[in-house]
Amino acid sequence: MTNNQSFTALKIFTGLYLLLGGAFFVQNLDFEFIAYVVVLLGIFSGVLWLQKSAHFPSWLLWLLSFWGLMHILGGSIPTTDGVLFAYRIYPLLDLGGEFYILKYDQVVHAYLYGVVAVMSYHLIRHKLLSQGQNTLVFLLAIMTSLGVSGLNEIMEFFISLTVQNGVGGYHNTMLDMCFNLAGALLATWTYVKLKRN
Repeated sequence: MTNNQSFTALKIFTGLYLLLGGAFFVQNLDFEFIAYVVVLLGIFSGVLWLQKSAHFPSWLLWLLSFWGLMHILGGSIPTTDGVLFAYRIYPLLDLGGEFYILKYDQVVHAYLYGVVAVMSYHLIRHKLLSQGQNTLVFLLAIMTSLGVSGLNEIMEFFISLTVQNGVGGYHNTMLDMCFNLAGALLATWTYVKLKRN
């Protein structure tokens, strides 16, 4: 499959699950996830615009799209704990209430901000520092990912003020940030190691 064919397949795949997910959330009057679909459309449109100059590899764009699918599924599939986002995978650490590790939501957070960090690393190497400064580029990629994750938490806060939602409190937010950092560190470290090999 050529890059153009992969890119076309990616757009069809992403558009299809956003359309189906959006229709599902509209039918169920789930305003929280209707808002998230709009945000996803904005993110993917921004990445497509940026792609003209960033030249992200197709596999990285597919990883980002898979996150979008994970998000749609997280808000639409029922489980014993509510929707999939609330699903408690395994009690690695359970301190009661929202302080529970490991949940589907936390896995999605780690995955997404790992992808964001790798995209940031690629962009920094492509646009700013093409050679050397390995530690600086690594740290900039991690900090960019954390900055984006902070904006996401602010967005979730504003959504929580306007519609009925499943956004958690302080413990949930801080656990999200911890998983965001862990995902960013692990993914960027792995990416750098694989590039060197």
